[in-house]
Amino acid sequence: MAPARADYSGRSKGKVLIVDDQEGIRDLLKTILETDYHVAEADSGAALHQALNHEPPDVVLLDMHLPDANGLRLLPAIKNHWPKTEVIVLTGMPTEGGTASWTAEAAKGGAFGVLSKSAAFDFQALLAGVSNAIEHRYEVQRAGPRPL
Repeated sequence: MAPARADYSGRSKGKVLIVDDQEGIRDLLKTILETDYHVAEADSGAALHQALNHEPPDVVLLDMHLPDANGLRLLPAIKNHWPKTEVIVLTGMPTEGGTASWTAEAAKGGAFGVLSKSAAFDFQALLAGVSNAIEHRYEVQRAGPRPL
């Protein structure tokens, strides 16, 4: 069953798209975020590709490992379709040790940040990360294009 999509149109709240195959994680993230943001969900890489044809969110919370895709390999598609959208990569691995290479790859691919959804999951870090990503998006938008 496909997750319900949130209606983003005409709203002043920030828009967040959660891309994760685990329904429990999507539900938890939505519960944390829905007070302050309009939240939509995608449960796979295929669902994300369908979402790319719709209005862009401010932030995508992107699971690193989906059953049909690698989150890092989806970054270019997201940034090509929604260049102003910030992406925060979610991983089930702790943020300490052994993650430097894919964290660097995520940054190189245009990710705004990386958050752990393991036992080290931090609600405040999630809220701060989403807030900072939205703030950054609108600061860049207000600044306009850089001169050559």
